[in-house]
Amino acid sequence: MLLLALAIAPGLAIIWYVYHKDSYDKEPAKYLFICFLLGLLCTIPAFIIEKLANIIFGDLTASSSVSFYLFNAFIVVGCTEELSKFTMLRFYAYPKQSFNEPFDGIMYSVMVAMGFATLENIGYVQQHGISTAIIRMFLSVPAHAAFGIITGYYVGLAKFNKEKAGWLMLKGILLAILFHGAFDFFLFLQDSLVAKPYVRNGLLLLGAIGCYYMAVRLSLRSIHLHRELSRIDFEKKKQGV
Repeated sequence: MLLLALAIAPGLAIIWYVYHKDSYDKEPAKYLFICFLLGLLCTIPAFIIEKLANIIFGDLTASSSVSFYLFNAFIVVGCTEELSKFTMLRFYAYPKQSFNEPFDGIMYSVMVAMGFATLENIGYVQQHGISTAIIRMFLSVPAHAAFGIITGYYVGLAKFNKEKAGWLMLKGILLAILFHGAFDFFLFLQDSLVAKPYVRNGLLLLGAIGCYYMAVRLSLRSIHLHRELSRIDFEKKKQGV
């Protein structure tokens, strides 16, 4: 029970934080919950594709080739997971009437991302124990949230900018894949046969943390910008504009 609580807690904390930031026009709880469930379902295609990639290309996690780690991080993991989450956001939440302000892209996207990250986290924590739970609480789960917020920011812009909607969505997905892939690449390479102990592993860890830091900073800025748009819209409605 302790491991399960540690696995679930970070996702719930992040959901509470983002929901609290959605101050002016809350989303229906039913739709948010469904987005969370869809995030759980996202793990299925991601798991299948990642397993198929290992069958087709060999064990990508045991390779001594840097190019295999690039392929695994950016294509197999980054593209698969971010596109799976985006699909749920685009085809379930995006058409809803309740998606009526740019911040809603962030809110719905983070629900999908935390559904995905929570189920993934449960599996890792149950397998590897408390130390993994603590590390993932401060790294992997917030990273998934940051990637989701970045995607949601641009999907929120796309909803109210029809002429550039396709480009804005593509930009959001590509940025999420870029940060996700880079973060995973440094972590994968750190555990590989290519990396050497101590100094090189330390530099690789710093690389992963650097990617994580930039993604989190960008996600916090995205929340601030869309929250400001919500505030302006709320003030206009109050004044009857």
